[in-house]
Amino acid sequence: MATNDNTILIVDDNSNNLKVVAGVLKGVGYNLRMAKSGKQALSVLDKTIPDLILLDIQMPEMDGFETCLKIKENASLATIPIIFLTANTDAQSISKAFEVGGVDFVTKPFNSNELLARIGTHIKLKTQTEELAYQNKTKDKFFSIISHDLKNPLSSVIGFSELLHEDLDELAHDDIKKFVHYIYESSKFSIEILNNLLDWSRLQGGNLRSEKTNCNLSSLLNSNIEGHIPQASAKNIKVAYDIDENLPVCADEKMISTVIRNLISNAIKFTPIGGQIFVSSKEKFINNIKVIETEIKDTGVGMSYDQMNKLFKIEHNVCSKGTNNESGTGLGLVLCKEFISQNDGHIRVESELAVGSRFIFDLACSA
Repeated sequence: MATNDNTILIVDDNSNNLKVVAGVLKGVGYNLRMAKSGKQALSVLDKTIPDLILLDIQMPEMDGFETCLKIKENASLATIPIIFLTANTDAQSISKAFEVGGVDFVTKPFNSNELLARIGTHIKLKTQTEELAYQNKTKDKFFSIISHDLKNPLSSVIGFSELLHEDLDELAHDDIKKFVHYIYESSKFSIEILNNLLDWSRLQGGNLRSEKTNCNLSSLLNSNIEGHIPQASAKNIKVAYDIDENLPVCADEKMISTVIRNLISNAIKFTPIGGQIFVSSKEKFINNIKVIETEIKDTGVGMSYDQMNKLFKIEHNVCSKGTNNESGTGLGLVLCKEFISQNDGHIRVESELAVGSRFIFDLACSA
């Protein structure tokens, strides 16, 4: 039997019709959900969102047209393609099928090849539409980063450089130090954005693939922690860690370093002055598989459930100012998700508002 990841909901009050349609679709490996009424279909849709719906028109209580209208009223279901199954081929019925939101119709008794062809076409169109929408959101995110998030720090560099250039002899020593510090921070943030943009664009273009080697995760963690001590010290944040000495993984060192760097930088950004960050990494077993689990925990501002759900998705603009008004784009965490996935690992976040956040990722142990 062929395999297919797509799920189809079949709605028909006739058990024989359900059996026949299900037999055809099972033969090519579709995952199936079935309902014998419009009301039952809506109940199924509360629990499962299929890729396509086959909907009979003539049903008691709630016919196919009314069922379709109720489905389309729900924003989370509105884009599901609905193909009507009908014995009525009159112009009025066909016209109404499209008016209420159907994308196609198949007449009974149906031809199996025609049914499969129409289903395949509309699932493909749905996939292409979703991909196009994702690409548009990604493009909008890029333009937002370039036009706003990158423009602002570069404008700061130009502005403070201009002040130094024109008024250097008249400025007090403390003012010069302050302006140079602003230039340094703005330049550092600009480089961070550019590096993340470059990595993300290479990922999307398929030009960035993980080059895995045997490495010690302990060394990567320690070097990245040390590199962030000045940033943490500037906010009087204490960084503590408990990292096993030997943590062998087979991974792309550059990618994992980028993940660690982004997670530590993010923790510092959203932890208030005088807060704490704790980094731990140890071997453990998950489903009888030995992995290295790394946790970066902070006593920062935390996040809501809604923020956590959007955190690793570039189409959602999850970027907030840090506790010291630090800027951010949200792109770094999206990269973390991509890079961990490229290295066959998993990443998750646990957070509570006004308490702090825990970012946890695991990689397979290579020993």
